Amino acid sequence: MRWLDNFNNAFQSKQAFIRYIEAPQPEGDELVNNDKYNIRWSNVDLAPSPPRDRKWTQWTFLAFWVAHAAGAGSWTAGSSLINVGLAPRDAYIAIATSHILITILVVLNGRGPARYHIGFPVFARTSYGMWGSYMAIVMRAIVCIIWNGTNSYYGGRCLTVALTAIFPSYARLPPLPKSASITSPDLLSFFIFMIVFISISFVHSRDLKWFYIGKSIFVFVAMHAILIWWVVKSHGVTFAYIAVDKPISTTAHIWLVLRAFNTGLGTASSLTVNQGDMARYADKPGSAIWTTLIGYPIASALPCLYGILVAAAGRKITGTAFWNLWDVLNYMLQQYPDNHGARFGVFLCAVAIALSYLAVNLATNSLPFGSDVTALFPRWMTIRRGQVICTILGIAIVPWKLLNNAAAFLTFLSGYGYWLSPIAAIMSVDYYLVKKGNLSVPDLYDGSPTSRYWFWRGINLRAAVCTIVALLPCLPSLAWSIAPTKVHIAHGAQNLFYISFVMTWTIAGALYYASYLVFPEKDLQVDEKRLAFEEMADEIDQQELSDTAYWNEESERNSGVNDMENIDEKIPQEGSDK
Repeated sequence: MRWLDNFNNAFQSKQAFIRYIEAPQPEGDELVNNDKYNIRWSNVDLAPSPPRDRKWTQWTFLAFWVAHAAGAGSWTAGSSLINVGLAPRDAYIAIATSHILITILVVLNGRGPARYHIGFPVFARTSYGMWGSYMAIVMRAIVCIIWNGTNSYYGGRCLTVALTAIFPSYARLPPLPKSASITSPDLLSFFIFMIVFISISFVHSRDLKWFYIGKSIFVFVAMHAILIWWVVKSHGVTFAYIAVDKPISTTAHIWLVLRAFNTGLGTASSLTVNQGDMARYADKPGSAIWTTLIGYPIASALPCLYGILVAAAGRKITGTAFWNLWDVLNYMLQQYPDNHGARFGVFLCAVAIALSYLAVNLATNSLPFGSDVTALFPRWMTIRRGQVICTILGIAIVPWKLLNNAAAFLTFLSGYGYWLSPIAAIMSVDYYLVKKGNLSVPDLYDGSPTSRYWFWRGINLRAAVCTIVALLPCLPSLAWSIAPTKVHIAHGAQNLFYISFVMTWTIAGALYYASYLVFPEKDLQVDEKRLAFEEMADEIDQQELSDTAYWNEESERNSGVNDMENIDEKIPQEGSDK
């Protein structure tokens, strides 16, 4: 029966291959041995981060946020506003203020993941339900693909400047047809950037501590060097060198300021939902709070200011306010056709800016997309595999055809925030006002009706309906902003797009909370005390988050651990010996 032996060998080989490509499951974890654990809802990347992976201290988060904020996105957000007619001072104040607000929202949505050591896809199950979380996951994944490709294109443009600085003939590669909408050097640089990006993607996010520290120093030095060069070249510069081309009415000015504010929110809106994918590696919950609140607004305000000042210098010198960094760097390079030392300096600056785009892609696009597809296909996908797929899809969308001017850039930033805003609002309201920090980790991996997060057939209809309803008011204005010549709506409706983030966040949050007031959920088991923000930052709960306390307190796990109650128990009372 040789044929039977051959069949058995082939079958065994097939089974071995399947086991090889399956995503690994967590080992030696009490969660796996829990009766509620279901392999359909978890693998090694979706399970709560084990103690050995909780490496991010408060200084790591500070370095991360400084590295992220001190990037090209903040620079171009400020400079691009100048090209649409907003006065520099108003643009800067609007952007800086919006980043303060967005930082607060980032911190709010990072608390739960930092305490329970779970990423966004798992955290979304608490508000959207086991199957309903797929709605939030897919919405975020789509945005990650588009932004991953876009940032890679921008990074590639900076890489073109860097390579041209060392090899001048690089800029003279055979041209592509005009229909390609991209030059040969930029296309080659784009693929080089992607290759480097994929290589770094194989480093696990928990191990990127020193990468972000080094990047933050390198980029900050480069941005200061660029600013100093332009200020010296222009013999001093102020906001006065950028004047609005045409006088505008008071009403138009107000809407431009609101547009700037909305753009500022859009530049960092992804972090309001992505924060969980980094906060899960916190050594303790307080580590992701104060350094974020302090580091991000300050670090993001500087590049925005520098972008406006360099745009002002460009207007003074050339008559053109350069809004993107590759044009800024390319102009610098053109001033030194034969000075090798100066060209090497431009090379370093261009590499630093390209590295900035790469780091932002890792934190806000590649890693989140990897987490999302892992949640969609936990048997087969891991974060690293998802990151590779994200890179491939980022190439497939042909990003250089999406953005080629300041107006398109601003539209994309604002649309980004509008799309993710209701998700961030619902998760915040659910964690703080509805569940009051009370989550049951085992139920997050239980895909049966007995799960606390099963709701109706695995979907929390409240979250799904509120998300859709919140997006509807600004949908026509979004369509108009993308295709103004094809979509015709009233002028007042057009302006809704310029307040889309705040509007959708408010509508989604208010409707979601009202739904629980009108239709209370049974057996929610929450503590009625209010959350105190000072308690959130108290680091005295570190002992509570140790291995033994986190996994061995069986009764607390089954009934849901109250986030604030345990902190209260550990805060020394007046007159105590502690």
